[in-house]
Amino acid sequence: MDNQSTKRIVSSLRSDRVSELPSNIIDNILICLPIHEAVKTCILSKSWRFRWRYLPKLIFDDTFYQRLIRPSISKRDITKLFSIIYRVLLLHRGSILNFTYRVPLFSSPRGIHRLMFYLSEKDVHGIVFDFGESLYDSGYKIERLPSFLFSCVTLRSLTLSSCTVTVPLAFKGFPKLISLTFDSFYFYAKGEVETFISKCPLLERLSIKYCDNIDTLDIDIPYLKFFQFSSSSCKAICFRKTSQHLSTVIFDEEFGGPYHSEPTKLFECLAVVKHFRLGYDFLHCLFNGRMPMKLSLGGLRVLELPEICFGRASNISYVLCLIVNSPNLKKLEIGSLGAGEDMDPIAPELLKVKDLLDNALKKLRVVKMNFAELRVKQAKHELDFIKFLLAESIVLEKMYIQPAKGTVCEEELKILKKVLRFHRSSKKAEIVALNPVDGEVSSE
Repeated sequence: MDNQSTKRIVSSLRSDRVSELPSNIIDNILICLPIHEAVKTCILSKSWRFRWRYLPKLIFDDTFYQRLIRPSISKRDITKLFSIIYRVLLLHRGSILNFTYRVPLFSSPRGIHRLMFYLSEKDVHGIVFDFGESLYDSGYKIERLPSFLFSCVTLRSLTLSSCTVTVPLAFKGFPKLISLTFDSFYFYAKGEVETFISKCPLLERLSIKYCDNIDTLDIDIPYLKFFQFSSSSCKAICFRKTSQHLSTVIFDEEFGGPYHSEPTKLFECLAVVKHFRLGYDFLHCLFNGRMPMKLSLGGLRVLELPEICFGRASNISYVLCLIVNSPNLKKLEIGSLGAGEDMDPIAPELLKVKDLLDNALKKLRVVKMNFAELRVKQAKHELDFIKFLLAESIVLEKMYIQPAKGTVCEEELKILKKVLRFHRSSKKAEIVALNPVDGEVSSE
């Protein structure tokens, strides 16, 4: 073998394809690895020794904890956990654009304070603090974050879960914050949430889920695009100005109620919304027996109603009211809660709305129906509603049928056979059965 061939073999052994990739691609590979695996790459070669130190994204989650702290320890060793985190941070040399902490723990104020102080001196763009336990779970103390959080003025994204923080009087705001999430967050004072969000002038995404001590909520965010809300203590929501950018609004299951304002006032502020989801509690509190004939839903394209009791005439009235006032609706997804002991006939409600359908359901293309009942007899009202939609939707393309988990094949087949017999106004309408167990799809 000549010297040239030997050199080529030696050269190929010393190099590898991954190391020859551009630096930005290698950085993306390291970001996708768990932090403890990314640190281990320092032993690969000299060129890899310091690469992990410049990772812009650091994630310390429960997987990280379980891998580095012995599983045999019955009680969480939080001191050791923070010791390892500090060691990683001290060795880190680059910018930290995104920092995530997702480890369930009992109170450890000293560790959190030191960690937050460190982050406050960095130009962090995104922070996630999730302590993993609901505020309503007994035996867990609410983790109170230090005021160093409000020194992170470069933040663009902030998520706070299962914790609390007091907004300082001197706080001037997060001038660059675009996304804000409160999940199982406790506000010490009523109106504190408005104080917080009012100092985020560029906010585009706001999510408030399962938070306590919110009586009313006033929203005045000019650039808001996405809004999600659920709270068992809230009784009213008010949008001060109609945001021309607001495209998605989600009102999830929990809502305190009763809702004191007229539904029309809320929908007037949501006229440009394209995607709307209404949970069971909010739907009831919003309408509260009042059935306005005209709502401002001209911009609506997607409507989700995950919990509807088809055995109650009031529920059907709410659904039909929303459909009639949504002339540009393209997708409808409804989940059935099943029928109770007292069931009202659905036919009268459907007959009432037929004369009002001149502009409704003319653009509806996709419907997904999620069944809660396991038997055809129990799903009679849901089947009547499907029959109504198939008859009135002239451009419908897909009708998805999702039986409840645990539905036996025989009952699923009965449901599908009944739906296939219904008249369809749209020649393109296709019935698609979704498998309740593994989500597989089968067409008619």
